[in-house]
Amino acid sequence: MAKEPMKMGHFGMKRFEVMEPKSAEAIHVNSLYLLEKMGIKVVSDEGRRLLKEAGADVDEKTKIAKIPKYLVEESMRRCPHSFKMAARNPKNDFVLDGRHCYTCTDGVGLATIDLETGERRGSTLKDVEDSAKIVDYLPMMHMYNPLVTPLEVPKHAHTVHEFKAALENCEKHYTTGSTYQKEEAVYELKMAAAVVGGEKELKKRPIISSLTCTTSPMVLGMTTDAAIEFSRAGCPPLLMTMPLIGATAPMTVAGATLLGNAQVIALATVLQLAAPGSPLCYSTEPMAMDVQTGLFEGLFPAADMVRAAHVQMAKYYKIPIFVGGWGTCSKVPDVQAGYEKAFSAVLCYLSGADMTSGPGLLENWTVLSFEQLIIDHEMFTMMADMLKGFPVEDDSMPLDVIMEVGHEGHFMGKKHTLDHFRQMWQPMVTDGQPYKTWKTQGSKSAVDHAKEKAKEILKTHKPEPLAADLSSELSKLVAEAEKNIPH
Repeated sequence: MAKEPMKMGHFGMKRFEVMEPKSAEAIHVNSLYLLEKMGIKVVSDEGRRLLKEAGADVDEKTKIAKIPKYLVEESMRRCPHSFKMAARNPKNDFVLDGRHCYTCTDGVGLATIDLETGERRGSTLKDVEDSAKIVDYLPMMHMYNPLVTPLEVPKHAHTVHEFKAALENCEKHYTTGSTYQKEEAVYELKMAAAVVGGEKELKKRPIISSLTCTTSPMVLGMTTDAAIEFSRAGCPPLLMTMPLIGATAPMTVAGATLLGNAQVIALATVLQLAAPGSPLCYSTEPMAMDVQTGLFEGLFPAADMVRAAHVQMAKYYKIPIFVGGWGTCSKVPDVQAGYEKAFSAVLCYLSGADMTSGPGLLENWTVLSFEQLIIDHEMFTMMADMLKGFPVEDDSMPLDVIMEVGHEGHFMGKKHTLDHFRQMWQPMVTDGQPYKTWKTQGSKSAVDHAKEKAKEILKTHKPEPLAADLSSELSKLVAEAEKNIPH
């Protein structure tokens, strides 16, 4: 077992970079030019008010705000370089410090591959509960975003139902991926404050964050109001740009990187005006066009390069970054899902991403597979084990033991071997048995092993329950939200 299971993946090696430093500077300079000369459409009344009062040229008729260069740069300097992502259980807290890599589930899928039947069906609140429980169990899943939207709850209030289900089944940090309205944010923050003991305590221990999407090209939508609420509460918004290369963004990697960056720093400016010094994350989930079909996929090389470039831009601004990696077009847990997810995820981590999301989802983040969630966790543990590097010191280079073993001996019985045995990577579902043993044990695939593991977790794992009075308070807030959130 790792000594620090929540802090694997130390970036001790040289990062993979897709741009030279001068190119990152060019992306920044041209982003400032776009924001000052072209401007960005800001749908939020509060967002426009903040910008106008700070000196931006705001056209209320078109809702376009032209933001001066100095205002953007001053706002980016206010962004914290490091901050804590707190959890319901403090043992699961972690810090975004630019030196460790973490992983999170992604959200808003509408279908689930049933764990019992193997058939695809509409997603339910039980799927949110079950996936939250599995994430709570898996040691290298650090935060939970509801992988699916439950279709049986009121659509306008599904996010509060998801949050309550997650709080009851997962003791880790929570991020909401589909909070679009201010009123949703208000109720989610009330629920989070109830859990930690009030609004002041929530600022100290932000157990919730919000994935806030910009709209390409050059629009900050109504999600801005929700992000403002989160910023003022001290809970970090994750500012996601989602350029579709060749459709809502230029066909070139540089053009898509530029457009996405301009949107992220524009939203960061609004949020720093609303709550100076509040924590936030850069975030990106680009997609590239399949020129043969016209469809958009999240894993093609151009999209992966934009991800890596946006990681580099976040490092340029010295702020954490949350990347939508782990992409696959595959419809089922198969070889295609494996190689697509592994490649897109490891590229993000090698680039220096603080967090990536997407484990457990198939078909461009729309379909939940419990088996894939287990397999993706297995892949991440392998990546993290490699990314943390290794020490070169006296204990790791045991000259005395090597000389004692000699030329034709072995190290299996040596104390040094036993002392380091548990530091080796250990599989959860990977099958390393010889063929005959594998055959006699049922010829099970990785998917078979993952299915068994998921069922075992759901049967045996018991997260620490919420206190009865707290659970009752959350239920009342959910019922109140159903009445008051616009729909």
